[in-house]
Amino acid sequence: MTGELTGRIVSPDARATRAGEQVLADGGSAADAVIATAAVLCVVSPHMVTIGGDSWTLAGPADGAVQAINGTGRAPQGLTPEHLRGLGQTTMPGSGVHSISVPGLPSAWHELHLRYGTRPLAELLAPAIELARDGAEVAPSLARDLAQYADRLAEDPGARALFLNADGSALTLGDRYRQPALARSLEALAEKGIADMYGGELGAAYAAGLAALGGTMTRDDLARHRADVVAPLTLRWRDAEVITAPPSSQGFALLKMLALAEALGLTDPLDPAQAAAFVRAFELAGAQRDARSADPEAVEVDLAAVLDPDAVRRDAAALGSADRRAAPDRIRLDGDTIGIAAVDGAGLWISSLQSVAGTFGSLVVEPTTGILGHNRASGFSLDPARPGVLAGGRRPPHTLMPCLVRREGRLDTTVATMGGRSQPAIVAQLLARLAGGATADQALRAPRIVVTPGTGPRSVPEVLVEAAAPAAVRAVLETEFTAQVIEGPDNRFGHAHLVRAVPAGLDAGTDPRADGS
Repeated sequence: MTGELTGRIVSPDARATRAGEQVLADGGSAADAVIATAAVLCVVSPHMVTIGGDSWTLAGPADGAVQAINGTGRAPQGLTPEHLRGLGQTTMPGSGVHSISVPGLPSAWHELHLRYGTRPLAELLAPAIELARDGAEVAPSLARDLAQYADRLAEDPGARALFLNADGSALTLGDRYRQPALARSLEALAEKGIADMYGGELGAAYAAGLAALGGTMTRDDLARHRADVVAPLTLRWRDAEVITAPPSSQGFALLKMLALAEALGLTDPLDPAQAAAFVRAFELAGAQRDARSADPEAVEVDLAAVLDPDAVRRDAAALGSADRRAAPDRIRLDGDTIGIAAVDGAGLWISSLQSVAGTFGSLVVEPTTGILGHNRASGFSLDPARPGVLAGGRRPPHTLMPCLVRREGRLDTTVATMGGRSQPAIVAQLLARLAGGATADQALRAPRIVVTPGTGPRSVPEVLVEAAAPAAVRAVLETEFTAQVIEGPDNRFGHAHLVRAVPAGLDAGTDPRADGS
């Protein structure tokens, strides 16, 4: 790297982080660095992010207003419950061409660059273009997911050609893979601008390719898309203001978890006397999220019933007797995602979540553009009674949940994690650890607890705890809940990254569960 690094950026992959660090060293802003880092991740981490995906981002100066950039796409106009039922679907498909919604990620880059960028877009995309054209090596997390998903990737010609060998075996750790079609798509964005994805030739090619595979997305669906810049959600928590994204993001679940923890006097999820109460708070906030997650442009999302102080006190009082019997079917909010946390020398703070939704998204690679489509439309429901019911032009419920923290009038922490529906619980645990005096590295290395939906259409939530958690904590969770102790790397515990201001400068850390730096 040339030049002097001012600021910090952290991400799940060292190659992507280096691209962002070089931008900062060359005098670029945190926004420039985030775009360069994200573009590289679209090449080297296709199991987690793609330019055919979505984004939620928080950005703002240390002492100024924070903006939330909603880079999430809508369902194609032709993707309706009637259309899917006519194809024999009784639930939303979890993969395939009908799980693909309009990609919002490139539009989020545009809004971020428009407001905070200082370097030309072509310069920022150059490292990603080079890696896509010349080849990138398979990193550990990609190798693990390729081995697990090889049979499903083989069902799509585009995915098979990209990720599998001629004999049908998956690429393995260290193998080099090239993406010439994706390189050309990134070059089109660099040369013609992000608008080429939305009404231009690139978008037309992508829509035509999906139509050839039986999809409903059209060039007009892409042309209608825009990223929205909206006000974030905030919560006063202990001595800080926690900032996150509003619906359709699940960010309000994080705020509810923190509010419940404060009401109950909870400070340490790895304290055997507190662990069960933390889990009950995670469960309750998750259930309230599932009941309310929807596109706020189409459905009123009643956050007062969740975050109003009286509601918090009432829920906290009832938490110990929470009913854990079989719960109604939950919306699909699982997902593979990348988180980027950044701050520059001028004091611009950013938390950005960018995602392909489920692992390898739709499992469909449109061959002309090389774009892997996300499967974010799988978050819709076909049940008309659900707030997240599918309708053409609606945004699906979203897991992506960036987070910034302000103290004494200044931003001082940025956190971003993958983890699907567990993102709120992961961030809540990180913030609790930081508030307890942990360094960034200590907070990120600490064992985690998450709550998953369980299996079956009606199921009791299952608690997952990392094996490194204290034995007394594991014992409490196994006694109180349906719990499973997990050995080794597991994406369900997230890949989190954070930067915070400390008296000596900036304290940054990346998750040891990821491939990053």
